[in-house]
Amino acid sequence: MKILDRYLIHHFLRPLVACGVIFTLLVFVGHFFDKMEIFNRFHAHGLDIIAYVILGIPYWLNVVFPVVTLLALMFSLGPLQQSGEITAMRSAGISSYRLYVPFFAMGTLISLVSMVGGMTVFPSLSARANVIYRARIKHEQAFNTLRDHLVLTGRDNQNFTIGTLDTGTGTMTDIAIDQFDNQMRHKSTLSAQKGHFQNGLWLFSKGNIISFDADGNLRNEPFEEKLLDIHETPGDFVYENSKPDDLTHRQLQQRIQHLHDLGVKAYKEEVALHTQFALPLANIVVILIGIPFALNRLKKGTAQTVFYAFGGTFLYWGAVSVFQSLGEQGMMPAWISAWTPNLIFGTAAFWMLIRATRA
Repeated sequence: MKILDRYLIHHFLRPLVACGVIFTLLVFVGHFFDKMEIFNRFHAHGLDIIAYVILGIPYWLNVVFPVVTLLALMFSLGPLQQSGEITAMRSAGISSYRLYVPFFAMGTLISLVSMVGGMTVFPSLSARANVIYRARIKHEQAFNTLRDHLVLTGRDNQNFTIGTLDTGTGTMTDIAIDQFDNQMRHKSTLSAQKGHFQNGLWLFSKGNIISFDADGNLRNEPFEEKLLDIHETPGDFVYENSKPDDLTHRQLQQRIQHLHDLGVKAYKEEVALHTQFALPLANIVVILIGIPFALNRLKKGTAQTVFYAFGGTFLYWGAVSVFQSLGEQGMMPAWISAWTPNLIFGTAAFWMLIRATRA
């Protein structure tokens, strides 16, 4: 690594660490006071509160860290520009784009850490925090085992209509199972008052099976008990109460596949999956946004420059929220909703960077 790179990275790391510590404290205090009323109402233990808040910090810090990156850039590159060091470096024959390399290298490193952590460790810690919040602070079930009024598509061309389902006991009531062939012709309907999952099989009670032959004739078969080998287990009809943000990359992929098998739309999960790649790149986008503003501090003043840079960054986050909402509602493909803000603001920021460099 050249002396110039070390010098610029050193100037960047000092405010990065300072801003990182400040935002960690802000996340801790903000999260604590946001749930203060819940803590008081349920007389939560101090250790449970501390564990809940601390375990949630990595996820939330990962979300807001692009702001930390922007501040670090403004407080490192800006003073270098004000003191004339950037001008001196350019006069020595160092191109402007060469001066930006260390900052983009740090942005890329931060993005990689954010991406790997956001796909593995951070969601797991957030999920553990939420389990503590529900089970040990609010004294609820960590995962709700009861479901009502389920209408799902299963494997083997079967459609399920279920009145109530308890995954804890493996029982369901008011069941109707419609069986179709590969051409989606209706073959049979099983209806039963109760079903119980045991030893890998479903035992249905007090029901009836209506079968249809090729000519459309039906055959009625009432039964008191009927043991059937159905691929779906009780857990296949539902999934845990974990939010998509609390799932690792592999868990999201598994849930999406599971929902698709059941014929359920997985818009939120698909958006969350793409966001795990798109969100970390915000650290590079804010560097693209911040460099032109940092270089213009002498012209417009520090306060105004920082205000404009933050305005552009929060406008970016606003676009992220809007496109994410559109994707979660199924109004656009998940990959478009996750990547469009990066494309729009990255392109605009790159154009601003070229203009600022030529000025």
